[in-house]
Amino acid sequence: MPSTERAVLTERIFAGALILATGLQIAESLVPRVPIFPWLRLGLSWAILLPFLLSFGIRPAIALFLARNVLSLSYGGQPPSTFLISSLSGVLSLLLTGNVIIWLVDRKWLGWIGASVALAAAFNVLQLAAVTAILVGHSGNLFQLGPILAWSAVSGTLVAWLARSFATTTLWGDVDRTVPGHAANLDGAAATTPWVRLAIWSTLAIVPFAISNWRLLGIYTGALLLIAYGRRGFAGLRIVRQSWPYFAFLAWLHLLDTPGHFLSGSPVTAEGLRAFALHASRLCAFLLATQELAPLIPWRRLAPTSIWARGMGLALPLLPGLFSVATKAARSWWRMRREPDRPNLAQTILRDLRSDP
Repeated sequence: MPSTERAVLTERIFAGALILATGLQIAESLVPRVPIFPWLRLGLSWAILLPFLLSFGIRPAIALFLARNVLSLSYGGQPPSTFLISSLSGVLSLLLTGNVIIWLVDRKWLGWIGASVALAAAFNVLQLAAVTAILVGHSGNLFQLGPILAWSAVSGTLVAWLARSFATTTLWGDVDRTVPGHAANLDGAAATTPWVRLAIWSTLAIVPFAISNWRLLGIYTGALLLIAYGRRGFAGLRIVRQSWPYFAFLAWLHLLDTPGHFLSGSPVTAEGLRAFALHASRLCAFLLATQELAPLIPWRRLAPTSIWARGMGLALPLLPGLFSVATKAARSWWRMRREPDRPNLAQTILRDLRSDP
């Protein structure tokens, strides 16, 4: 079983873990679900969250989990209800089981498979309870408890197997050395931070999440596209091109998975097309605004003691290129899978992400 020795948490480690966990969560959403129980997923991002919990404790793990959900909400078009229920269930499962799991693993009374299954069972049961209490309002769907516990054993085992490929004894040291930690990523414009511009671009980045009309949001996004092109030419639009896998995910989620009235001769509903237009415009607007906002935020001045905030500041500029880099790294890792000294997959992804143009 991989080592769980305590390491010193830095903003670079937090940023690297956040990038990997978010990428795994969004990529997993592209995998078709079992029609009988479509809400059950493997929870691949726990392959990062589990070793992070064992290495740094409950509070950092909760911060990482919530940051992952925030980015999935922003980049993955996650519905607010899913975000709230997932966040509530995940935080409660970590609070209720985290210390016990760390204590048992430290004494080698529990292996990683047992730890992963326990976390999966706690999360899934609490999520069922939250859905029952908040959305359903009666206990009629509690018959799902048995299948959920069985699925937790399967998914927890698979996640533990994947975690073992990540959690080498040098994982966090590799991440700390690999993620860029340049002052520009954390200090913004330093002492000369233009607060008016910071306020304007912060507002422009938040506004898309307050607009629910897809036509109005399309006009808003078009205006931001014109501004980006006017400021930087085609280079100002590159962030949207780099983020094409996120738009593919939104197409998968909304065009093919939204009930309603089918458009003639297609598997797409009118409701799904409107949902895709809304969420794709929202993501496009968010990307265009945050590329202007990110260099302005002086993370060290706004949150001098918050590793969570500084880690977010390091992670955000790297996210658009995540999918293409992760795909290349996974192919390379698979080709070299029989070589004992093959590079660590997590380290390879983060290294290539930093150097990707």
